[in-house]
Amino acid sequence: MKRLVILFCFLCSALPAAAMTDASELAAKGTVESPSGPEISGDTQGYSGTTVGGSSWDRPFADGTCCSGLGPVVYQTQAFWVSDNATCAISSTQDGWDGYLFVYADPFDPSNQTVNFIAGDDDGLGGIGTSDIESVNLTGGVLYQLVTTGFAAGDEGTFTNSITCDSTVHLGATVIPTLSEWAMWILMAGMVASAGYFGRRRLQL
Repeated sequence: MKRLVILFCFLCSALPAAAMTDASELAAKGTVESPSGPEISGDTQGYSGTTVGGSSWDRPFADGTCCSGLGPVVYQTQAFWVSDNATCAISSTQDGWDGYLFVYADPFDPSNQTVNFIAGDDDGLGGIGTSDIESVNLTGGVLYQLVTTGFAAGDEGTFTNSITCDSTVHLGATVIPTLSEWAMWILMAGMVASAGYFGRRRLQL
């Protein structure tokens, strides 16, 4: 009997997680999330924008699987990066509409929704009208795209987003090398220059 119980538990643990569907998302609407861990402190960068007039896509689900049939929905993107490897908390407040938030590694391709997907969230700690990605690990010096979009067709409007990381946060698509990267490039350039100098000296001799 004990062996049968162990076998049953093993088979249950091996079953794949249930795939997200439009029905499961709709059933979860209005469920307020609880904080999943300690609050992340550090550098915070915020910005406001609107999805009105934006391009449309068929968004994925919060787990990155594709795709919701409730769209298409309009979206807006914001490029950002962190100076060093960091744990980040990303939040969005939508002004009177039901939004969704995604993080992608650049490049973001709205027609390949699962490619470069990192994290997503529908309703955050404040319920409908908020989205919270409470903890996501990001790599320093890598460009990311924060995608703000709607839950279903017609969900659009203005929003305010914030990115808090335990490293310096930069908004924009230009990634500036860190001091260690600059030092490495200078060292490599010096080695190349030295090799060229000594090569010329040998030819002269």
